[in-house]
Amino acid sequence: MRLRRVFLIGYRATGKSVVGRLLATKLSWAYIDLDQWIEGRWGETISQMVKKGGWELFRERERQALAQALRGDDKSFVVACGGGAVLHKDLWTKIRADSLVIWLKASVDTIIKRMGHDPTTVSSRPSLKTGMSLKEEVLETLSERQPLYKAFCHDVIETDQLSPEEVADRIMKVIKEEAGAR
Repeated sequence: MRLRRVFLIGYRATGKSVVGRLLATKLSWAYIDLDQWIEGRWGETISQMVKKGGWELFRERERQALAQALRGDDKSFVVACGGGAVLHKDLWTKIRADSLVIWLKASVDTIIKRMGHDPTTVSSRPSLKTGMSLKEEVLETLSERQPLYKAFCHDVIETDQLSPEEVADRIMKVIKEEAGAR
């Protein structure tokens, strides 16, 4: 079986979107930013969806988008998933079987620093838990999701000290190793 899909998972601000675009270019594959695809499909920002129907509405749309990516076609692509995409546990067994899943990981301090430097944080990354400081929210959410990231990934790349180009190059190495193993 030939590898045709790479899914990047991990918390917010770990580099999934930037690295995904770079990786897709290196591979000459299509690129899908799952959150942007969802926003385009429904004509609403994530913040608007959450305001309208809570995180439940967004998660249902995210599930539909993941299921569609899973069906895919003969095209090869890289998918940058939203940080909570791993909450759809039932889909990840199949995704993991058919695709390479890479967990991009960063420290809490790096995540907070990157979120602070991202002008789209407020519009595209609404708070997951109200009434908490950003650090408390990141710590609590990571404690819930890290076991899922670990369970569903084939490999982990820590992005704290690496440029997006270096991360993409490391994934290319993993892809070559996977291709040799298949």
